[in-house]
Amino acid sequence: MSSPEPNIGRRALLCAVGGALLLGGCGFRPMLGEGAGGDALDGIVAIQTPEGRNGFALREALEKRLGRAGPGAPWRLTTTLALTESGTAITADASITRYVLRGESNWALSGAGAGSGSGSGAGGEAALSGQVQSMSAYSATGSLYATRTARRAAQRRVAEDLGQRIAIRLAAALADGRGAAAGVTAAPAAPAPVLAAPVPAAPVPAAPVPGG
Repeated sequence: MSSPEPNIGRRALLCAVGGALLLGGCGFRPMLGEGAGGDALDGIVAIQTPEGRNGFALREALEKRLGRAGPGAPWRLTTTLALTESGTAITADASITRYVLRGESNWALSGAGAGSGSGSGAGGEAALSGQVQSMSAYSATGSLYATRTARRAAQRRVAEDLGQRIAIRLAAALADGRGAAAGVTAAPAAPAPVLAAPVPAAPVPAAPVPGG
């Protein structure tokens, strides 16, 4: 399902995260890859999601792609999560046998140092924001326990997909050139080691000529 494009107010983050992607040397892979693929962004973005089981699933999906923030992360990603469901298969006796579950998440990326007044996105002002949507379905034809299990699995799928979509939106914002005017740069790469000059070999004296 398509989602609105992110709106940019302040763009200081883009160069910071974009630089981290470049240092990773693998294009989108730090944003979209699993596990260690997100190490290039680790410690940059603190993630805030709603409480509860579904909010935890959303956080897990985001951390797999953005990395888990360390202490003092300069940026904060805040998210909302709304789930609604509707019956799509109704029997002759008015029993619902299948449900469609829809999810929506509004997200905003802002400076974590609220009130610092320095740098774009400071004071909680959003540098990037947007909305993503997803949906899934589950069957209600089994027992009450089976239906509840299927419903929770569908909720988790939707929450995880929303997290993936948010990460993709961030990657797209960095990839399409909108970070070119950002004023914050990532930490520079370590300088190449300086190699010592080779020591010239000592000259070998000529052998004496007999009878000279």
